[in-house]
Amino acid sequence: MNSYHEREMLIPFRSALLPQIFTDVVIVGTGVAGLRAAIEASQQNDVIVLAKESIDLSNTSWAQGGIAAVMNAKDSVNAHIQDTLEAGAGLCEASAVRALVEEGPVENPATFEMGNARGPR
Repeated sequence: MNSYHEREMLIPFRSALLPQIFTDVVIVGTGVAGLRAAIEASQQNDVIVLAKESIDLSNTSWAQGGIAAVMNAKDSVNAHIQDTLEAGAGLCEASAVRALVEEGPVENPATFEMGNARGPR
């Protein structure tokens, strides 16, 4: 007998009695990326967004709500890339960081228009 059938529940558990919610798309995460994905997906699908705890507990909140982007002439793409890679402590994929920083100037204004509380600084 496999271990699944040998498990015992601490309380009676009958999933058929639980409420069921059906959707086309489930987004896990309430940061800018998750909410942006939910907005796009909701154009043609039913979407549910899941948060791990409170809705404002996200990497976006920890990063103070910004998208790494060159928004003025005194700034540079390479400086933002380097800063993001250093802050990521080896967890960031360099090609993804480059795409984020290069596309940021286009995405930032659109994100602010959608209601992101943090505008250009």
